Amino acid sequence: MTTISNQTSGKNLKAHGAMLLAMVLFGLMATFSKDVLTHGGITGPQLVAFRICGAALLFWVGSLFIPQQHVERRDMIKIVGASFFGFVMAQGGYIVGLSFTSPINATIELTTMPIFTLILSALLLHERITPRRALGIIMGFTGAILLITRTTAGDGRAADFRGDLLILVSQVGYAFYLTYFSGVIRKYDAFTFNKWTFTFASLLILPFTLPDIMQINWTGMSARTAGEIVYIVAAATFFTFLLVVWAQRRLMPTTVSVYNYVQPFVTVVASMVMGLAAPQWMHAVAAALIFTGVWLVTREGVNRRRANPRPLPESAAGKQDR
Repeated sequence: MTTISNQTSGKNLKAHGAMLLAMVLFGLMATFSKDVLTHGGITGPQLVAFRICGAALLFWVGSLFIPQQHVERRDMIKIVGASFFGFVMAQGGYIVGLSFTSPINATIELTTMPIFTLILSALLLHERITPRRALGIIMGFTGAILLITRTTAGDGRAADFRGDLLILVSQVGYAFYLTYFSGVIRKYDAFTFNKWTFTFASLLILPFTLPDIMQINWTGMSARTAGEIVYIVAAATFFTFLLVVWAQRRLMPTTVSVYNYVQPFVTVVASMVMGLAAPQWMHAVAAALIFTGVWLVTREGVNRRRANPRPLPESAAGKQDR
């Protein structure tokens, strides 16, 4: 029993590490995406097409080198739904919204997603919202708001209501994706699930983005813009979604959503490294609130699994006995 508990704890630790790395890469993507949209001559729909279609191609190529997992026909409808809510609505809505509003507003609005996830998890998955988890969400939300508003005071850039609305809607979509489709996410390996979701998402967006794609000035694209797009597709999408889907199969939806608070922290740190913001004592306060909130939510899940470990399948139990 001790060996099984240690294995479970080790897997959970790796899942938390995967989510943390993914959110760091996502946080850096926000900076590159805004630069591409502002100075690279690329529109929101064009960047959405690059990201989703490019990732679909990478997942299909990668799947050629691993064992194939069969997808049940009845799950295909669920995967199409997951593609819409988790990729078209969430990822596409975020990028298009970012093209209309400031990165400050966009990052603040990302912190609203765990609130939607808590509500949807309670309604759809009957996940218990304990006082500790609620406190963790509130602390993380407070820290993220404090971090962004404090370090960007006096920015002066006007925000567009359309962008803010799109990003809020994208967070509702991603919260629904995490909760309603958690079963099919956990059922298939990361390559299989992402290969099909990105493929269906590509088919859903192409009719709307193809006219924009035809207008791209390929010869006038700078090396910097091309490099940033490669990072967005390969590192911040292909690699991070492998990490996220792998972690989603091992963590509760609410736990996954709280890692969203890491993104604004990474964005501000990157700005300081680039000389765009000066370190302040408020950074330490905000960081303490963010990571304490993450700890409160994730720690309770770990304690519950230790108290009630899931039984191993017979095949795994047999290997354990030997």
